[in-house]
Amino acid sequence: MYHCPHEGQDMCFIGLRCCIHWSRLLRERDMKWPRFADNPLHYSRIVYWVFFFVQVSVFSLACFDHSAAQQPVNPSDIPRMLTERGKNLSALKAAMNITSTYDGGKSRQDVTGFLVYRRPSDFRFQGIAPGGNALFELVMKAGRFELYVPSEGKITRGQRDCFAKKFPDVADIEGLIPMLLLQWKDVRFDRLLSRDQEKIVIRVTAQGRVWGATLDPRTLYLKRLVRISPYGEVDLSVDFGDFKEGENGWLPRRFEVRSVVGGYHTVVRISKIEINPYVVEKNFQLEPMFSTKIEECR
Repeated sequence: MYHCPHEGQDMCFIGLRCCIHWSRLLRERDMKWPRFADNPLHYSRIVYWVFFFVQVSVFSLACFDHSAAQQPVNPSDIPRMLTERGKNLSALKAAMNITSTYDGGKSRQDVTGFLVYRRPSDFRFQGIAPGGNALFELVMKAGRFELYVPSEGKITRGQRDCFAKKFPDVADIEGLIPMLLLQWKDVRFDRLLSRDQEKIVIRVTAQGRVWGATLDPRTLYLKRLVRISPYGEVDLSVDFGDFKEGENGWLPRRFEVRSVVGGYHTVVRISKIEINPYVVEKNFQLEPMFSTKIEECR
């Protein structure tokens, strides 16, 4: 049996090298192009040469397909390609389990909740305590927020920027939702930072901030985001994982947020995902069961 000596290399490269190696063996064995005669050896030579040319043809086609499939992506096209991938997602409902640690692990908070999202940036999250009681309800819509805390009997409302100052960790996660759902229409490509067989790293501008985005070069799944401060330092990093097979396989079911400035580490797990559910305006309006006082965020 013939064995190719070029193991452990790219399959396309192996095939061509094996064909060349085999043709050399044919020459060494004086298997020249056969002449039709009565000698049975000539017919065996015909079989060898036919098989050889079939091999060359098959591997040539394979190499052509292989090269076409490996055409490099133009990095400047990545935001557009991700936007195209996420364009059919107009709304989402999901359960979320959030575990946050603060002050180097000295304190910890576990929250289970339910998310409702509507493109481009409407957001509602209901936080449930381990005992099942409602901790809070948060609505973000049209650049404003409303936060209802039942235990305080109070609704705090105001501009999104004010919320980010008072609750930076929650605001960071809320701001990441459109990014991980590939709502990249307003994301601007700046430049390619690095590229190899394992990752593509690009610099983009989104939400008025500079980000470094790391993607899988084969699938273009978003694997990591880092937010760069005006001083050129990383002030927030997010690692995405637990991707699934299927139509919405690009959607991570887990992401991990680390804030240098805030000193917190948060792990978010997403489950019970419902793509494009029916949502109405009422889904983004608070309806407290009891009379509450209203406080403006300042």
